[in-house]
Amino acid sequence: MAKRTFKRRGGPGSSKPRTQTPRTAMLNIHRVGSFKYDLREILNASPMDKSTIPTVVANIVAKASRVSIRETKDYIRDIEKQGVIDKIAADDSCALLDRYSKWR
Repeated sequence: MAKRTFKRRGGPGSSKPRTQTPRTAMLNIHRVGSFKYDLREILNASPMDKSTIPTVVANIVAKASRVSIRETKDYIRDIEKQGVIDKIAADDSCALLDRYSKWR
């Protein structure tokens, strides 16, 4: 009976080397519950319309976890210019993003 040989898959030399993608700061997914709670506390204390808070929170969490912290901060500054959120809440939200960010 002939000996069967199998080609090994995986291992250090079997695939082409990975190219390093640039790392960006994003929301730490493991702490998203705490982040949402803190963000809601900031927005509830501000004089903004209470019916828009869930939408703003959802948009901030989605951008921060999928795109980047920098884009999320730009979004917060844009809605501040539109008058949806006040300056104090915008500054606190940006500081909160820095606290809950992670390089990915």
